[in-house]
Amino acid sequence: MKRGRKSVYDTHIEPRLEEIKKWVEEGATEQQIYENLGISKTAFYKYKSENAEFSELLKKGRRNLVGQLRGALVKKALGGYTYETKKTVTKTDGNQKSITIETSEHYAEPDVAALNLCLKNYDPDNWANDPQMMKLKREELELKKEQAEKDDW
Repeated sequence: MKRGRKSVYDTHIEPRLEEIKKWVEEGATEQQIYENLGISKTAFYKYKSENAEFSELLKKGRRNLVGQLRGALVKKALGGYTYETKKTVTKTDGNQKSITIETSEHYAEPDVAALNLCLKNYDPDNWANDPQMMKLKREELELKKEQAEKDDW
């Protein structure tokens, strides 16, 4: 059993691990997290390096967020789904004011920018902003490999 005063980690971080996990998954930066916790940057990084549970929570939360972002990007790139928008409309007729909510459904077309980004990330050998530059870089790499092999002899 520990004796003495509890550390700031025990009082400020450990009881809020679930809340911190949620912040990370929602995209909070480390700066936002330590400011929300009311601790200094130095203390945050100290606790992160000293507490495997805390460090892993931050890493896992980021991995989950990245997975969600990838999924959203691919969904946007492919399109083919419907989504709903709502708009509040206020009408005035003399002294009477009426507020209605108009709902409309939209079809998402494939997004060219998202397609481009996905292809550059998921198939970089075949997609680039400058295909000629990619070809030159590949040729340069081959020449460097050949030169390195000759230098070994």
